[in-house]
Amino acid sequence: MRISGGAFGGMVLKTPKTGDIRPTQDRVREAVFNMIRNEVAGCDFLDLFAGSGAVGLEAISRGAKSATFVERDRRHAAVIRENISEAERRGVPAEACTVVCADAYRYLASYSGPGFTVAFADPPYALGEERGFADALRTVAERGVVRTGGLFIAETPSSLDASAVSGWELLRDRTYGRTRLCIWKRACEGEVAK
Repeated sequence: MRISGGAFGGMVLKTPKTGDIRPTQDRVREAVFNMIRNEVAGCDFLDLFAGSGAVGLEAISRGAKSATFVERDRRHAAVIRENISEAERRGVPAEACTVVCADAYRYLASYSGPGFTVAFADPPYALGEERGFADALRTVAERGVVRTGGLFIAETPSSLDASAVSGWELLRDRTYGRTRLCIWKRACEGEVAK
């Protein structure tokens, strides 16, 4: 697997050998960043269920100011740190990347911070189907995980419908084979989501 674009395009990424992850395919990552290209430069990016860290590192490669990687499996978090080390050798500032070893849902529920510009979630498909994204979007808004006007992107199985949630506008809903990408924008104060 490689970074597909930006300053570190072509950089080879390590992937965990556990068999427990399903890395975001290169074409899906490319599609995500084509859809959000105007929001990436200078953004604070959150990569939930980070696996190898490919999506967050892709954001850094394309100009994000920072990336926070949330991954509960310590073995996967170690691989993310290795990939970050390689990115640092290529010029990424050490303070630009943070790895949090935690359950993503617990991280969201206990979050207290300035908020992110863009959040990306790619849970295991079975977990995504079981929990959906409506509750996660409500939690993200209540805890200020994504700033008003910011984006929440979910990679889901194509069989899972996009959730309609008060305070969020569904900007994109695209299917790529068995994968669906949904992008929501958090409504600004006083703005009614469509």
